[in-house]
Amino acid sequence: MSPYLAWFDEIPDEELAHAAGGKGASLCRMSRAGLPVPKGFIVRSEMFNAFMEANGLWDYVFEKLDTIDFSSDASLISVAAEIRERIINSPVPQEMAMDIVQYYSQVGDARQPVAVRSSGTAEDLDDASFAGQQETFLFVIGNDDVVKYIKECWASLYNDRAIFYRREKHFDEWSISIAVVVQCMVNAQKAGVMFTSNPITNDYDTVVLEAAWGLGEAIVSGIVTPDNLWISKHTGEVTTEYISEKETMVVRLNERGGTKEVPVPEDQREAPVLTDDERNQLVALANKIEAFYKKPEDIEWAIVDGQVYLLQSRPITTMK
Repeated sequence: MSPYLAWFDEIPDEELAHAAGGKGASLCRMSRAGLPVPKGFIVRSEMFNAFMEANGLWDYVFEKLDTIDFSSDASLISVAAEIRERIINSPVPQEMAMDIVQYYSQVGDARQPVAVRSSGTAEDLDDASFAGQQETFLFVIGNDDVVKYIKECWASLYNDRAIFYRREKHFDEWSISIAVVVQCMVNAQKAGVMFTSNPITNDYDTVVLEAAWGLGEAIVSGIVTPDNLWISKHTGEVTTEYISEKETMVVRLNERGGTKEVPVPEDQREAPVLTDDERNQLVALANKIEAFYKKPEDIEWAIVDGQVYLLQSRPITTMK
């Protein structure tokens, strides 16, 4: 058992925030609650800290951060790129890499695709959402690439947007760290976002669903306008429905991993993404999740062969 790695159900509540980060903590809680979360493990923030220590990177990073002229975009972008490059080019100590490979081998077989997602320890706080500040890599396959993309996630803690955001929100750089989620990849036929309460109207009785064909990346990256449904969380009645024309979807690139954009088949473009049963499953899960967290949540989900999987949940920070 590694001190730096843990399955979703192994990290005690009191350690979640600092060890697993916002995204990781949420997945751990949902997994323990018996919600349909794909199997995965957390690369605890302590491994990032130990990696930085082993390579003598802390002094370098803080010296570099001190040189940034925040009135100059060029200065911020340049220094951030230098920091990331130094992290990416530093070796992961052999024992750490071996531990990662051992855990990865237990997620599935040697060619099991996984999603590798960064999870900042200041991410998704109620008062300062860091959503989207770090990286996600989909359909990562093989030992070397899993280790490589974990390191890419670590480096993303120092992308220019993240550095600027932390400065604007007055976060102490010394207190910031990053965990990484490694999770069995769901090869979604349809995916989307669900708000357990309506953040547009501040209506706590309405679930909002956004759905598109293929992977949810199409919605997150804005390349497709998804179907949009407003549904009563108590009766299941659809009160508002907008079925969009969905021309593009994101799918797996090939057996080596990665993703690509492809045209949606003609007969699916103007068709509703969700069946009645899938919609009802999602609304039932919205009610369960909101009851579990005791507050409205913003959820990413995916569907394969009618089965719903939950990929992420974070608080809705805009509800009044």
